[in-house]
Amino acid sequence: MRIHPVLVLAFLCLFALPLHAAEKEPIKIGDLFAYTSFPAEGGSYKKGWQRAVEEINAEGGILGRPVKVISRDTGDTPQQGILVAQELIDRDRVDVLAGTILGTITNAIANTTGQARFPLVTLWNTMPVQNGKQNDFMFSVMTTEGQAGAAADFASTLPAKKWATIAPNYAYGRLSVEIFKKRLKDLRPDVEFVDSRWPTVSKIDAAGEVLSLRHSEPEAIYSTLFASDLAAFVRAGNRVSFFDNKTVLGQESGEKIYTRVIGKELRGTWYGTGDPSAHPKDPAATFYTDYRKEFGAEPDMYTYAGYLVYRFIFAAIQKAGSTEPEKLVQALAQVSISTPMGSIRMDPATNRSNFGVWIGRLQPTAEGADLVDWVYKDAAPYLVPEKK
Repeated sequence: MRIHPVLVLAFLCLFALPLHAAEKEPIKIGDLFAYTSFPAEGGSYKKGWQRAVEEINAEGGILGRPVKVISRDTGDTPQQGILVAQELIDRDRVDVLAGTILGTITNAIANTTGQARFPLVTLWNTMPVQNGKQNDFMFSVMTTEGQAGAAADFASTLPAKKWATIAPNYAYGRLSVEIFKKRLKDLRPDVEFVDSRWPTVSKIDAAGEVLSLRHSEPEAIYSTLFASDLAAFVRAGNRVSFFDNKTVLGQESGEKIYTRVIGKELRGTWYGTGDPSAHPKDPAATFYTDYRKEFGAEPDMYTYAGYLVYRFIFAAIQKAGSTEPEKLVQALAQVSISTPMGSIRMDPATNRSNFGVWIGRLQPTAEGADLVDWVYKDAAPYLVPEKK
């Protein structure tokens, strides 16, 4: 029997088309962030991961496949965050989850994805490094130890002896203050902590907090306030000249998303972790030059972090040669990526990276404030669990 050649061609195409489509099926990343609750941080973070995705797709994607991001707002509750994460996994069929910001939401999502053995690469880890990994399937780019430990080392060089602390009353704030107090006391036994304030995130009674701190008469204040709480605290303190002749060390206060808002209003002497005005290493790196061209500004810390979160994922998929969860998490524990800050890598013992912080003095300007006289502190020395 003679088979017509047209039928042969149609038969071959029937099998060839699905194969071709499978080769071009995108690698899907589920993006999670509280974009509505934290629009400034979310906007900066998004610019970072968008830059990473644009770069990798311009390079031909990963394993011959383009990268597609499906982005969702987690809201500001753990329950909503879990629902969004499960929707990305079950309905959108993403290969890996990335992002999150609030510790309560991150931890809730991580518990869910850990039980499901599904990879999650977070922006921030608020669980103490002493407790080890959250689970084998969660990895984090930034850490509380990397920020608070560096802040304590810096504080030990300042003359102030009477310190107060103010931090949001949730995992990040509590752990930051615990690390800061212990490390600073170890370095400077002469230091005294005279007060600790714990406002609710996004609901600070700034005037009341300033009044309480005034009564304790500190020489210096360690703050981990951020977003609208930080602005409210600065303005409430300025109204009663609280910061005059005082030192403030603000974790995150030196980030451009905040200094653009309250930088020129700072009174007293302010130090902080944040973003230097110009990065000295590898200024011609594609990431920096392309970012300046597109946005007319320097990238900030959340932008760096968003970029690194996705670059870690890309490198791990490439190393694993697959998006299969078990292979991907094995690769995530082993990859390192080259950046203008040096080699950024995951520690397989803790699933945290050594991405650190810039810390220095905040110099008010007409446009906000610049972080000056700064140093970059690698996070690795702060991520070593203490021996019990």
